[in-house]
Amino acid sequence: MGVMNADEPVERVFTALCEGRLTRDDLTARKIAAFLGQTTMVLYHHFGSLDGFLIRVDGLGWRRLAERLDARARGGADARSLAVGYVEFALCHPDLYWLMAERRFDRARLREQGRLRLARPLWSSFVELLRHHGSRRPEEDTHVLFAGLHGIAMLALSGRSNLGEVSSKIPSSPGRAPPGGPGGTPFNPGEEPNLGEGTATGEEPNLGEGSTANPGEGLAADSEVAFAAARRLADLVLPVRPPEPTASQAGHDRGGPGRRA
Repeated sequence: MGVMNADEPVERVFTALCEGRLTRDDLTARKIAAFLGQTTMVLYHHFGSLDGFLIRVDGLGWRRLAERLDARARGGADARSLAVGYVEFALCHPDLYWLMAERRFDRARLREQGRLRLARPLWSSFVELLRHHGSRRPEEDTHVLFAGLHGIAMLALSGRSNLGEVSSKIPSSPGRAPPGGPGGTPFNPGEEPNLGEGTATGEEPNLGEGSTANPGEGLAADSEVAFAAARRLADLVLPVRPPEPTASQAGHDRGGPGRRA
């Protein structure tokens, strides 16, 4: 089967990762070529290397995440909902997220080959989201928020987010609704820094074993802990802003019609 254009194999692998038909263990030149019904030359001819191919898939992942977060923001979602959305994306697409945020690339070589051109625009889209939500240092806050969300996601994916049942002890912040469901959704987009059970007294904390009787229950519990932590992180990075003054209040402040003699 021939390749119509260079985008086709990238999109096919991206879709297969999203749907779980490919995993991180399949991301070798031979396995990808076999999946595409091609020889490995398809990767080297169009993309220069396996890294050159996978960085394109990586870019599609960050673009998809950026689009989802932007859609939520345009729908009125607050920063907490966006933070939860990041973690949701990672938990729903673990192998794609591994490629986006964990796999090592030879970035120096990719940069020399001009294959990181979309890195800055992608990163800027995330920075603008935080600027829109009131960040006074959006670039710095984006780094901090993504670092924290990445850690939360990886703990959940490894089954370790329960860590002593801390989720029930995470308080809601003033002015925020208490944690409920997921709410409203890099770490290294291309080039930027890489967009249990409770414990009784004297017992060691359960470091992520979950429920052996019902593994799905443990996974759901990990997700809820991760969502609560993501909300709390958003509160810390982007504190609640005071409401904007109404027109009448602004008039009073400027000594308008409501001013007393």
